Amino acid sequence: MGRTLPKPLYLDDPFWTTLSGRSKLLCQAPYDMMPRGTMSEMAKGHEFSMDIAIIGAGAAGLAAARRLTEHHNVTVFESLPEIGGVWACSQTAPCQPIYDELRTNIPIDLMAFWDFPFRAQDKDRSTGDFPRADAVQAYLRRFAEHFNLLDFLQRESRVMTVEPLPMDRWQVRWEKDASTRKEAVFDAVVVCSGHYHRPVFPTLPGIDQFSGRVIHAADFRSGDDHLGERVLVWGAHASGTDLVRLIAPHAASIFWSGHADTMTAASADLPNVHCHADITAYHGSTFSFADGEDVREIDTLIYCTGYAYEFPFFSADLLNHNGERIDDLYLDLIHAECPTLAFIGIPSLIIPFPLFDAQSRWLSALWRGTFTLADQSARQAWVQTRRQAFEALDKPDRSFHRLGEAQMAYMRQLLAQAGEPGPPDGFESASRAAQRHRLEHAGNFRDQPIARLSHRPPS
Repeated sequence: MGRTLPKPLYLDDPFWTTLSGRSKLLCQAPYDMMPRGTMSEMAKGHEFSMDIAIIGAGAAGLAAARRLTEHHNVTVFESLPEIGGVWACSQTAPCQPIYDELRTNIPIDLMAFWDFPFRAQDKDRSTGDFPRADAVQAYLRRFAEHFNLLDFLQRESRVMTVEPLPMDRWQVRWEKDASTRKEAVFDAVVVCSGHYHRPVFPTLPGIDQFSGRVIHAADFRSGDDHLGERVLVWGAHASGTDLVRLIAPHAASIFWSGHADTMTAASADLPNVHCHADITAYHGSTFSFADGEDVREIDTLIYCTGYAYEFPFFSADLLNHNGERIDDLYLDLIHAECPTLAFIGIPSLIIPFPLFDAQSRWLSALWRGTFTLADQSARQAWVQTRRQAFEALDKPDRSFHRLGEAQMAYMRQLLAQAGEPGPPDGFESASRAAQRHRLEHAGNFRDQPIARLSHRPPS
C-alpha cells in the first residue's frame, strides 16, 4: 500500500479549508499510470526507469532534472543558449523581464535550495542579501554543475509540439533552427517553462489615441531612460513598486496607479510620486482613474500588469487555461486526466526554489511508485471541487494559483506523501521574518539591515 495524505493539501489556508469535506479525494486509489511498467512492479517497489522530457532549464527545470535523473532517463530542452531561465538575461529571449537594476525581492538565505546555499561572496556590499540577477544565474549554474545536470541538456532547442500517444506516452517535436527539426517519444513530460512569456496589457478604452510611449515592465531597462518625463505606472505589485522607485530619481513626476494597500508606504519618501486608483480610460489627453481623479500630459505609460501563462506547444483541447488559471491541474502539479504530464512552478506568491524542489521530489516519488495516486475520477472531482470553491470567493482568475502563506502547508503535505523530510527547522519562521521586514520597510527593504535568517537543511 502507498502512503496516504492525512489531511487535504493547503489545510492552513482559508480557501483550501473549504475542501476539507472532500478529503477522501486525496486518499489513495489504485495507481492508474502504467508507462512501460506494470502496477505489480511498482507496488513491489522495483526500480523502474522512464524516459522523461523536461521543457525549460530555469530554476524549475533544474530542480526537476536533479530529482528525476536519480531514477530516470531525462532530456532537458532549453530554447536559450544558457541555463537559468528568466535569470539568464538572454538577449535572444522573446520576453526579458530582467531590467538592469533588478535585485531579488527574497533574501538569498531564504531563496536558496535547502541543501545548496548561496556563497558568502554572493552578498557584495552594494546588494547585500538581495543580489542582482547575475548572482542568481551564477548560482543556478553552480547548482547544475554540482548535480551534473548539464549532461542532460539540449541547448537552443525549442519545443514545438507535445502530443499525447496511447499508454500515457508523448510525442515531442523540437527544433534547433528552421532547418533542424527532431522528434522523439517520451514516457512523461514535465513543463517548467516559467511565467514570463506573454506580458499582459489590460483593456483600456481610448488608449489607441495616446500619442506617448507605451511599454510593459518587460520592456523596461533603466530608470534614467525616463529623465525629466511625466510617467504613469499602472500596477502596484513587485514590478510596479520596483519601477516607481527606480524611475523616481530621474523623472519629473510619477503617477502610480493601482489598488495595493502598500503603495503609499512604498512611495512615502518620494515627493514626486502621486498615488491613484486603477486607470479606467484615456480620452483626449487625459487619463482617468477609478477614484475620480485625472492626469494629463503623460510622456510614458508603463504597464506593470503581470504575465500570462503560455504553452504554445500544446493543442487547445489538451490544456484548459485562459492565461491566468489552469483548470486541469491536480494539486497544481499533474494533469488530472494525463498523469504523465506534469508542471513544476505554476503557483505564484511563493519562495520559488524550495517549492520547485518540493514539487519535484513529490513527482519523483510518484513516478518511481513510492506512493499510489488517486484514480482519475477522484482527481477530476478534486479539480472540480477546487474550481467551485474558488469561484465562490469571487476573486479574479489571476488569484487562482496564488499560495502566499498556504505554501508552507502545501510543501509539507507534498513532502509527507513523498516520504521526504519536511522543510528545514526555522524555514517557516525565517519566511515570516522576511515578510515582516518587507512590510516594515516597504520602500527600501532591500537596503535595510535584515536579521540573520538561519535554518538547517533537512536531514
